[in-house]
Amino acid sequence: MVVYETEPLVEQSFFQKIFKIIPKRNYIIELQNLLAQNEDNLLSISLQNVEVLKAKYKIKENNFKREREILLDRYISFCLHDNRLSNEEKKRLSFLCRLLDLSDEHLLRRIREEGELIYRNKVQYVIADDKITNSEREELTALRNEFNISDSDGQKIYSAEAKKKIQAYIDALIAKRRVSPDEEKTLDNMIAGLNIVVHFTDDGLQKFRRFWDIENADLPVLVSPVNLQKAEVLYYLAKIAWYEERTRTTYVSYAGLTANFRITKGLSLRVGNIAPSRHTEEYMKRIDSGYAYFTNKRIVFVGKSANRTIPLSKILFITPFANGIEIGKDTGKKPFFRCSDPEMMGLYLARLLKDF
Repeated sequence: MVVYETEPLVEQSFFQKIFKIIPKRNYIIELQNLLAQNEDNLLSISLQNVEVLKAKYKIKENNFKREREILLDRYISFCLHDNRLSNEEKKRLSFLCRLLDLSDEHLLRRIREEGELIYRNKVQYVIADDKITNSEREELTALRNEFNISDSDGQKIYSAEAKKKIQAYIDALIAKRRVSPDEEKTLDNMIAGLNIVVHFTDDGLQKFRRFWDIENADLPVLVSPVNLQKAEVLYYLAKIAWYEERTRTTYVSYAGLTANFRITKGLSLRVGNIAPSRHTEEYMKRIDSGYAYFTNKRIVFVGKSANRTIPLSKILFITPFANGIEIGKDTGKKPFFRCSDPEMMGLYLARLLKDF
């Protein structure tokens, strides 16, 4: 693998030849060429050779600093191609740092930055199977020592990657809004296998566990506060407002061709055809409020004004909305149940219709 390549020197411009000015750019080119010629044995380069170059081009401390840093980075990348850094490689890098007139602090910082990237990738590889073994822990410890990564920084990287993996799984569950017992077990095993403490709000997952149960498990029977028929059991109840669609006239206007004829002073006769024009609109009228009870046979509504029932056999379809559900029947108006949790109500009704 070639790290450095030799380059031709920059030629003097017309005015540089006249005033005998050497292009300073040639300093960094000669420095790179020196490294390229001794790439297999950097330690053989004499520091005196570099000092001669600096004197030749009158180089000050900050001249071509970024270019010198790039030369160092290229050799760091060469040493890290196998994601390891041996003591011999550290020795060569330290010597190269002196050749390039860069500080030891800069070298340590760059090694740590590159090492943290390698360590993070290693953590991702280790936890790909949702667990970490003792031997894998030892590998991570050795890698931290190799790149001078502190235990606390290493733990932060591990914790961040493990939490990211767990969060990705949780996000997938939230996206489909269902959590099965097997998926819940997988999540628990993942947290235990990665040996990490995770703090997250479980309210959403609890709700999605219940969604899965409503669709797949046996529905729990509730104690009914209202009288039910024989062999009738209660599965769900909710406070609702009962709405129905109505039509109303908003205003009446008159239209048609008319003309005025004067009969006498102050009195005129208006003739022509005047036709009334009605403007109507549909709206949702609140009929009543109370409690809806969902059983294995019907919906029982106990309201403030009246009680109503809708047999499951009469329901043709249900339409969920953000604030309630609409129930389509084979006859009559379609009632709209406004409620606090239309998704839960819709799931229960869909399950009861499926099992009916």
